[in-house]
Amino acid sequence: MNAQDVPAPVLSTGLRRVADLFALTKPKLNAMAVFAVAVGWWAEAGAPATPGPLLWAIAGAGAIAFGASALNQYIERDRDAQMDRTRDRPLPAGRVTPRDALWFGTVLSVAGLAILALTSTPLAAALGLATLVTYVCIYTPLKTRTSLNTLVGTLPGALPPLIGAAAASGALSSRAWFLFALIGIWQLPHFLAIAWLYRVDYGRAGFAMLPVVTSESAATARQVLLQGLLTVIVSLTAVPFGLAGRTYFVVALVAGVLLLAAGAQFAVRRTDVSARLLLRASLVHLPLVLAAFALDPA
Repeated sequence: MNAQDVPAPVLSTGLRRVADLFALTKPKLNAMAVFAVAVGWWAEAGAPATPGPLLWAIAGAGAIAFGASALNQYIERDRDAQMDRTRDRPLPAGRVTPRDALWFGTVLSVAGLAILALTSTPLAAALGLATLVTYVCIYTPLKTRTSLNTLVGTLPGALPPLIGAAAASGALSSRAWFLFALIGIWQLPHFLAIAWLYRVDYGRAGFAMLPVVTSESAATARQVLLQGLLTVIVSLTAVPFGLAGRTYFVVALVAGVLLLAAGAQFAVRRTDVSARLLLRASLVHLPLVLAAFALDPA
């Protein structure tokens, strides 16, 4: 039987099922994580002699990230149902059962760990496990307990380049740790922009984000400015520490100025429009800086 023999409603249902399972992996969010794995490898060892080891590292780390996202949505399904931005996700909308989501996330996570364990280095596999545990078992529960969850959440978010570097060499150089620090600090102004945009939703669902737990909007503005400035400072330290060249410096400086300008505008106006501009600036900043760092070593 070929696709032409399958009744259209059955085919449509099957495709929707695949699409819903894929949505559980948060593909847009995790695209950055997969990119960071590749950058970590490239920064550590340059272009691989054959693409296989790098592709296996990306596949393993990607499966872990996808699985962790599915497990995160499984845990938060009742709260997601209370938020406008997430109530149409497969779980709260009832298109995927909790049991199926749990199995799907578990299988993906275990498969990712197995891929790293069998095709990469022990260090890469250990870092993959750390990513899974910190995201699902520590960060996710803390989201309803303290606004410091954002700070804790930077750890699993910053581990992908370390996985790439460890897969490339079995060790972690100063270049790998620089990427860890950069991505870690970058997440804070990025997450704060999201938290501000959806503060009403987060409050309704009981998530303890900074704009929710404090009625003083200036507190969020101060953190945006501080964390944005730290992001730029960290990005520029690659040059005096001998980790990147002049081209990188120019790219990081220009991207940093744009990020700071967006942060300053938000601090002054504190509107959804300025928060959305900050979010977009952060999404432009990191890929540019990562690409420049990988392509312009000192």
